[in-house]
Amino acid sequence: MKKNIFYILILINLIYFKSTAQEYTTGIAVNAEIKSFLKDNSNYTLKHNKNKTSLELPFWDDFSDSHIYPKEELWLDNYVYINSTLAEEPPSIGIATFDAANAKGEIYSDVGYETSFIADSLTSQSINLNFPDDNTIYLSFYYRPQGIAEAPEPEDSLILEFYAPEDEQWNTVWFAEGSSDPGNFEFFIIQISDDKYLKDGFQFRFKNYASLGSSTYPSLACNCDFWHIDYVYLNRNRTENDSVFHDIAFNKPLISLLNDYDAVPWSHFKEYPSLALKNTISVEYKNNDNATRLIDSLNFTLTDLSGNSETQIGLGGASITPPSEQFTFSYPDQPFNFPVNSDDFCNFNFNARIVTDSYDSTQNNSISYTQKFRDYYAYDDGNAEAGYGIYGSGAKFGSVAYFFDPLTSDNLTGVYMYFTHAYNEASQNYFWIYIWEQGTDGLPGDTIRTIEGILPEYEDELNKFHLYEFDEPISIDAPFFIGWTQTTDDKLNIGFDYNTVNNDKLFINLSGEWIQSNVEGSVMIRPAFGDFYLDVPKIKKNEFAVYPNPATDRIFINFNNISEINYSVEIFDLQGRLIKSDSNNNQNYVDISNLINGVYIIRIIDEFSEFHYSKFIKQ
Repeated sequence: MKKNIFYILILINLIYFKSTAQEYTTGIAVNAEIKSFLKDNSNYTLKHNKNKTSLELPFWDDFSDSHIYPKEELWLDNYVYINSTLAEEPPSIGIATFDAANAKGEIYSDVGYETSFIADSLTSQSINLNFPDDNTIYLSFYYRPQGIAEAPEPEDSLILEFYAPEDEQWNTVWFAEGSSDPGNFEFFIIQISDDKYLKDGFQFRFKNYASLGSSTYPSLACNCDFWHIDYVYLNRNRTENDSVFHDIAFNKPLISLLNDYDAVPWSHFKEYPSLALKNTISVEYKNNDNATRLIDSLNFTLTDLSGNSETQIGLGGASITPPSEQFTFSYPDQPFNFPVNSDDFCNFNFNARIVTDSYDSTQNNSISYTQKFRDYYAYDDGNAEAGYGIYGSGAKFGSVAYFFDPLTSDNLTGVYMYFTHAYNEASQNYFWIYIWEQGTDGLPGDTIRTIEGILPEYEDELNKFHLYEFDEPISIDAPFFIGWTQTTDDKLNIGFDYNTVNNDKLFINLSGEWIQSNVEGSVMIRPAFGDFYLDVPKIKKNEFAVYPNPATDRIFINFNNISEINYSVEIFDLQGRLIKSDSNNNQNYVDISNLINGVYIIRIIDEFSEFHYSKFIKQ
């Protein structure tokens, strides 16, 4: 669906975007999680060293006990992204994802448009296959294109290669063509019987071909052409029918314990915990066996990461059948009480663990989730799989509004927003932040506050939202909407999370009427609440007006229609640097023709030595 949204709404309908604005989602050009990991681990080596001795069989990896990069003891390179969110219903919780981004999380450079290129690879360490004439050696794996990301085109394939040690040559032995109809994870098994491979020093590797799309619209190019693999297994004494894994595995991450939200302010939760918590907790797991299996117990643990207090809930055993099916278990009554403290923020580790019989693989029998309490409400899980916005002719002055129903009344102090990078970044367009009341029809009603002249602020770190802090707090005691209005028809890439679906709370207005979004997911906007602090004086409202805004050559200043008043002017950039001053201003305008385009703070010092502040845009 996500690939279709991008290509149908963006590429196929581009000619209509010249006349009609629409919602869109587009892939991202930067993997923020990888970049954040590399920033925090500056000594990490991007290329693995080759093992001194070959691995002995069996070779097995389900990617459940590694994250971001593949395990060094098994794999030589780390171009693929190890994650648990980009594919749907894998055999187990971890997958290896191939795409158009390199080991640094950036789109491969020096590649052409509309031309397939070799992107990621996953190369095994050397393996001892010195078993002459052995016909029982097989390599198997599960694979799937797209997932919740963008589908590869038919020419953007996934291939498998074998390395012949004595010939020192790689040979393609299998490939799969891309498809916009990904279906489910497919199982593939291949025999390794050729003498040239039955040597010590054998290797295998996966590679994918990717393409960036049309050069006509380079700013819309993004990370794309996703493939996912799981359950990579190489061993002797197998047959072509050996497709059964005696394994019960979690195959979906844990999610928030909170009702409606992924996160709420800690101060709000402490006041109304019963309203905030879900009535049930659920986990999803799969029986990859061909027989009924017994779960001895299913345990949930909640740990306070600041106080180290722990609560554990254990459930009795159960049989799971039929085989090869996915199951959802829901605990009917919320069993956890979060311990209350006086901290401003709090983290809890939520863990689920399956206990089975002794021959079951254990690394995929445990999953964890960090329940965070900060100063904001969040629908999203913090990971952007795409960028969202409205685009095309008619998007100028179009609006997007997001519904929030806080647990208690408090001061709204700002808005956290996550902007995603696009390839050849072109989104530096001003927008306005809006806060609306909820109308009697449940849609955005009267405007509570408007903040003009805002630019997207891009962050490369995982979960690094930019906080747009208000000059004055807004008292909120009822449901409200928060969002933005654009100043151009061009795209404004707000982070979009496909894994949490909340489009029933998202509304767009392109023609004077609010309609519900039809794109499933969550926009990464978070209202911030709490105590209000600012290191600069508050802007005094309604004491003077600056117009026009935006302006080109000069701005006019009007003190509530008082024509005769003495004042001086100081203009600062957003870094607080003094750009222009005029201490003897007896005119009603300020010349700004020499300023570069951007957002500025203007400070007026009147004849009574009072300070007055406002913002304006030079364009």
